[in-house]
Amino acid sequence: MKHFFFISILCIMFYSCKKNVSQINPPNNTASSTLNGFEIKGTLENFYPEKVYLNKIIGDSFSKIDSSKILNNNFTFKGIVEFPERFAITFENYSSITLFIIENTRFEIFINSETINDPVIKGSPLNSKLHKYKLDAKKIFKKIDYLFPQFQKARLENDADKLAEIEGKMRIIEKEFVNFSNNYILQNKESYIAPMLLRDQLKSTTIDTLLIKNMYDILSSKIKKSPDAEIIASFLNLH
Repeated sequence: MKHFFFISILCIMFYSCKKNVSQINPPNNTASSTLNGFEIKGTLENFYPEKVYLNKIIGDSFSKIDSSKILNNNFTFKGIVEFPERFAITFENYSSITLFIIENTRFEIFINSETINDPVIKGSPLNSKLHKYKLDAKKIFKKIDYLFPQFQKARLENDADKLAEIEGKMRIIEKEFVNFSNNYILQNKESYIAPMLLRDQLKSTTIDTLLIKNMYDILSSKIKKSPDAEIIASFLNLH
């Protein structure tokens, strides 16, 4: 059912990335350089891998770029990123994935085995901002909960009319979400989260190229230099 657009948007909100634009560089040994980079202090709760890996997201796959041994359920990553960007943490002997934004600041991430995909992050303004966006978006997503039983029943009964009716309802909710997301981008055009959300629209079931270009155009020149904005520009053949 092609209009189950934002079931997939839940998955791609953090996962999508099309090319390796920026890299993580190790910090210098000076205190000032460390402060200009990032330091992630992580804590694991209710599961016990011996090592965690920091991954660059490239297309639909991950590339390990750093690792940290677990000591007393804690781990640390340090480095410098040119621009804030989404990365993934994976775990030795576990298939789960935690996705989050790395920005050049000191912050903490708490990963519980029961909510690995929804970590608690403290001290990172961008992750806090994105978390608030996700909470507001989920209010829209919840509107589709009641549709699943109806969809499954109609599919089992091969009820074409009912399936068409559900598809129409999904289109309405999809439009509501896209409008919500674009309004957020308009209000946050100076934030690195804006191109992240706009880029996620490139993986929707239907892509409104003109709308994406118009939204891209409102981004500030600083934000347009970010990896996510570069991906959008490449998609739109602006370079």
